[in-house]
Parts: sequence; structure tokens; C-alpha cells
Amino acid sequence: MGLDLTTKHRGDATIVGLAGELDIYTVPIFRNALDAQERAPQRLILDLTDLTLLDSSGLGALVSTLNRTREGHGELGLVCPQRHIRRIFEITGLRRAFVFGDDVAAVSAALDDQAANPTS
Repeated sequence: MGLDLTTKHRGDATIVGLAGELDIYTVPIFRNALDAQERAPQRLILDLTDLTLLDSSGLGALVSTLNRTREGHGELGLVCPQRHIRRIFEITGLRRAFVFGDDVAAVSAALDDQAANPTS
């Protein structure tokens, strides 16, 4: 199928929508789109609402993005309302590594809460 990406800016957040498949074939598209940002966003929200497939390569790309965001002292959240995609994070033990929500507002609120109450 492929991967389509859209980028929006809302306040201090950059929202990148992913539609299609994030797999071994489309990970380079995803990485190039993030690298093309003028500057690294301090708050990055990846909207996975229209993602239909996430394989191990795609999951690895998301973990890599999380690590780079944290290294830059930024925040990353995932909009992920579909159970079958969220289940991948649960099975792999990565559920607690990411901030999840069913929509952008929920992810933003969760990131605000995390910033106000850091666990580290």
C-alpha cells in the first residue's frame, strides 16, 4: 500500500499523521519526513489513527524517534485509537515507553500531565 504523511502545527506541537503501512518498505519515508523538519519539535505527536499495518521495522522506527526526541529534551506522544495497533505495543512490552491517547487532545493532556509529574 505505502505510507502517506501529513504535518500540522498546533501551538507548540508538531502533529504528523501517518496513513497506510509503516513497515520495512516505508520506514525510510517516515524517517526522511521527520528529518526534513526545519527544527526538531519539542512536542511531537504521531497520529496513527489511519495506520493499517505496523511491523517490527516500523516499531523500531517509532522507538528510535522516541529516543531522539528524548535526547533533545522533547516529548513524544502517539494517537492510537485502534486496538490492533496498540496491542503491538502491549505484546512487545513497549506500552509504558510511549504516551498514548485516542485523539490529539488526549495525547496533549497526557504529555502535559507527564511534564508536570515526572517519574524520573
